[in-house]
Amino acid sequence: MQDSPEYKPMGMTSPREPCVEDVPEGFGVRSLALSHFRNYASETLDLSPGFNVLAGPNAQGKTNLLESLHLLATTRLLRGQRDVEAILQGQTEAHVQAELLGPGTQIAVQLRQGTRKRATLNGLGLPRAADLLGRLPCVCVSAADLEIVRGQPSERRLFFDLELSSLYPAYLRALSLYKRALEQRNALLRQSRERFVSPEAFEPWEAQLATQGVTLRRFRREALERLEPATRDVHALMGEGECLTLEYLSGDETRTEQDLLDKLAQNRDSDVARGGTGTGPHRDDLSLKIEGKEVRLYGSGGQQRTAVIALKMGAFGMQEQILGAPPLLLLDDILSDLDERRRANLVEMVLRRARQAVLTCTEASAAGREILERAQLFEIRAGRVLRG
Repeated sequence: MQDSPEYKPMGMTSPREPCVEDVPEGFGVRSLALSHFRNYASETLDLSPGFNVLAGPNAQGKTNLLESLHLLATTRLLRGQRDVEAILQGQTEAHVQAELLGPGTQIAVQLRQGTRKRATLNGLGLPRAADLLGRLPCVCVSAADLEIVRGQPSERRLFFDLELSSLYPAYLRALSLYKRALEQRNALLRQSRERFVSPEAFEPWEAQLATQGVTLRRFRREALERLEPATRDVHALMGEGECLTLEYLSGDETRTEQDLLDKLAQNRDSDVARGGTGTGPHRDDLSLKIEGKEVRLYGSGGQQRTAVIALKMGAFGMQEQILGAPPLLLLDDILSDLDERRRANLVEMVLRRARQAVLTCTEASAAGREILERAQLFEIRAGRVLRG
């Protein structure tokens, strides 16, 4: 993936590869191959360019298969575990490979014990696994996403980082540089507890934090301008007529590079006592409110579930708007958790907006007649894929 120019407003053409003209009907996967991944010793399957339903009892491998697609799209496991935990027991490495819709690009990820994950594009190794981001735009909705709503701020920052890193190489670069500078400044803060560290030692890292930090916040805030109305519209359809609002929260209230730079210098002594940097976008949060009340604190289980589905489908709409084509949609056993009305509304939305979708469910009937009539059905049994 090539580097993009510096930050551009969201209204301008997204500086990314591949060009969306390569996949005019939407992004997705033509074929998938697994080797020693989770409970799959070896498996290949051809996916429909439309809807695909993975059905079978629990603990058979449905989510594992969905997770392999998520890994290719984001370079991250679906459950936030260590990479080695996805390697089949008794093996030392796992491979996931896919041929994409469109011109037939091949992408692959290798997990290996004792080393970092590796990614390849058309058989050629990439410098970093993260360089795969953007090749397979994807939105995944799973039960684990409830942590975005009810969990710590880090869960909501991760949501932003994954969405924007896959859309904008410039964001990924700024995020990488910011994290490196943050690690270096925190190391100096720890050293300051034991010996004198001159202010000059902090300055280059704080300058980097200020430059990249303002860039991250600018991307996030402008993304929210697209995400908030898309999320609100989905929630209006799925909810009980309640209004869902999103707000970006910045604890230090700095806006410019100089503001952030001054704040970092001002807080050095308190950061030494804290043992870490307390100022910057790594401390920011995303607030979700229903009728003015925090969903995290006051939302019922049903409200939290509906809010996170709305947020993820809002992200789907944001990606489609930016890319000019819908991303791959993954739904991991969420239809069975919804009441009949919400399930019907979500199914209607998926049918109307998605190009390629992969759904998991314990019973195929949970996907609904409308989807099953258009879908390729796969039965998943003990790490084997059978055609339905």
